[in-house]
Amino acid sequence: MAGCSRILIADDEPTARLLMRAALQKAGFDVVVAIDGEDALRQYRARPCDMVMLDVDMPGLNGFQACSALRDEAGTELPIVMVTGMDDTVSIEAAYEAGATDFISKPINWPLLGHRVKYLFRAYRALLALRAADARNAAILNAIPDTWFRMDAAGMVLDGNGAARAAGATPQAPRPRLPLSASYPPEIAAHLSGRFARARESATVQNFDFQLQADTAEARQYEARLVTIEADEALCLVRDITERKQAEERIFRLAYFDGLTGLPNRQSFVERLEREVGRARDAGGRLAILFLDLDRFKSINDTMGHNAGDQLLEQAAERLRAATRPYDLVARVAALDGELAFARLGGDEFTVLLPRIAQREDAMQVAQRIREMMQQPFKLHGRAVMLTTSIGIAVYPDDGGDGPTLLKHADTAMYHAKDGGRDNCQFYSAALTQHAVKRMTLENNLRLAMERQEFFLVYQPQLELESGRIDAVEALIRWEHPEQGLIPPLSFIPLAEENGLIVRLSEWVLRTACRDAMRWLAAGHAVRVAVNLSPMQFRDPQLFETIRRILHETGLAPEWLELEVTESALMEDSEATLATLLALRDSGIRIALDDFGTGYSSLSYLKRLPLSKLKIDKSFIRGLPEDHDSLAIVRAIVALAKNLD
Repeated sequence: MAGCSRILIADDEPTARLLMRAALQKAGFDVVVAIDGEDALRQYRARPCDMVMLDVDMPGLNGFQACSALRDEAGTELPIVMVTGMDDTVSIEAAYEAGATDFISKPINWPLLGHRVKYLFRAYRALLALRAADARNAAILNAIPDTWFRMDAAGMVLDGNGAARAAGATPQAPRPRLPLSASYPPEIAAHLSGRFARARESATVQNFDFQLQADTAEARQYEARLVTIEADEALCLVRDITERKQAEERIFRLAYFDGLTGLPNRQSFVERLEREVGRARDAGGRLAILFLDLDRFKSINDTMGHNAGDQLLEQAAERLRAATRPYDLVARVAALDGELAFARLGGDEFTVLLPRIAQREDAMQVAQRIREMMQQPFKLHGRAVMLTTSIGIAVYPDDGGDGPTLLKHADTAMYHAKDGGRDNCQFYSAALTQHAVKRMTLENNLRLAMERQEFFLVYQPQLELESGRIDAVEALIRWEHPEQGLIPPLSFIPLAEENGLIVRLSEWVLRTACRDAMRWLAAGHAVRVAVNLSPMQFRDPQLFETIRRILHETGLAPEWLELEVTESALMEDSEATLATLLALRDSGIRIALDDFGTGYSSLSYLKRLPLSKLKIDKSFIRGLPEDHDSLAIVRAIVALAKNLD
């Protein structure tokens, strides 16, 4: 750098100028000389230099005056060296007051002059670099969209970016030369000072989150980051993290809460359950899980639409909150202690955690309370809809030693409650697990049975009593398992309805029955065949087309087919069902109402439906003729059927 540095020398003595020029050129500097102060100003204005060396004692404009004039024109960064024969303090102070950077005393040690100037240049370059670094740091700090300030160990604010970026959210920006407590609440100021002490001791960056609320604004969240600059000084950045905190809260809610009902989700419930099991294990206490499933929810969801289903789930969640309010339960279950936790696991499945119970019966009381509240009518699209709940109960440590086992056993108990007629509560027992395993095995075998052709049909004749002739035959499905033998329909039909296999199974029954009826007709036996339709088939908008296709494939005329339906299937979606039944009747197919008298038994829909036969439920026939009540009901049904033709 010295090789390219240009120095202007001003001295009225020619010998001094020549010697100084020779010494500096030898040191590698480019040297320009001026004979006095005015000449120095002219030459600098014509071509600025990197350094100016001025003799103090010059005629006309002396060194002090020339220095002052140069400083006004060149600014503070130009290094100006005064060369003086005066070594008194007053002269040196006068040189610095005029703007001199340094001074060299006469007589000059010429061999050392070049080294002295090089040192001055190096110090000058370091000063420039330091100023540039300070400028960069200041620019960086000012560009940061945060409040920043420097503070000392006593909690005094040294300086900062005065106007806080979070204007209106903080009480006021930290002000220089005032304590932190003048800008922040005392407890926050104390925390900041404490973090400063930690940062100083550990030489690490310290973070501190806090909340502030201005008089006219909502509370906002802030993050302070402190780092020590030197032993008694720290830099503090204060950032508004309100939006980040809100985003984290949204992410947390997405991860741990159900978006529809606002209840905790499965992940949240499982984690809470594990914590409570650990607490109960350490304390030697008990806890219980209730596993709830809304009976007939799928039917309502399918028939009334998903919006109605969502509305139903929201109302069920609100009832669950109401039914499990701790202050409401204390009066009913004196032994119940601790905050109850509930969640929606998915679909129409809910759970309730009772973290502290004294005995198993306490859990049953809560379950019965929930069941009773769920029995009240729900309002869906202006209609009152009745719904029931099946609840399974598992108790720690009796029914499992960890969360997953307890949840699985409560689920098993819930299915036992459904199998028991729904709308009831059941405790878990080891026998239920055996039953569940058997049920799962049966379901797997049921899926394979279709492929292995293990099903066959038997036909139950329907006799006309006056003539004794067979009026029709009802197709009944049977399952011959290769290892278990004949499996009763009541064991696999409900299972097929639950897992959706009933639709494929029903189509197979219909196709097989139609083929058999065609063989009988070909052999001269004019007998109509009756086939049961599953309620799930009525949810299929292609039901009519499916039946027409099967009739076409088998060649059976529609008048030789009778379809048996239940009241529950007819009531799920009356308008769509009525349209399907009318289309079937108009095609020539007869419609029979099965198990009449045990379902809704509403007379209003009988006159609307295109029925050709009422099948009285066997519960009314079994006691005839001795059971007078059943006899009266049967006579009434027969009279009703005759009057409806």
